[in-house]
Amino acid sequence: MSLLDAGPHTVTIFIQEESTDFRGNIVMRPSTTGVVVTSCWMQPVASTRGAFAALKVADGQNVAVAYKLICKGSKTPVGWWSRVEWTDNTGKLRKFSILGGPQARDFSVSTDHVSCTLQEMR
Repeated sequence: MSLLDAGPHTVTIFIQEESTDFRGNIVMRPSTTGVVVTSCWMQPVASTRGAFAALKVADGQNVAVAYKLICKGSKTPVGWWSRVEWTDNTGKLRKFSILGGPQARDFSVSTDHVSCTLQEMR
């Protein structure tokens, strides 16, 4: 048994898809249809070191929050242009863009997972 088998969170992942912009270029974007993924972990990033802070307050108004999403199974449909939605334990719907990752780890059956860093969209 692994901690990855029973995560307490459920997220909706809007998988990345190809689209054509107004100039005819092929671009990537999140789809309009979400895929529900259960038994995930949404963990706040606690470190303030690196390229961004876990909680950033600018002029006392803007708060940007980063989370780590961890899902069992390296085939979880998350990509660089995906969007993730999660309803937190207070009932608030939170929307995230992909900031770092996704990184698939399939070293063994018990540790098979994908993780990525998310930035809340506000």
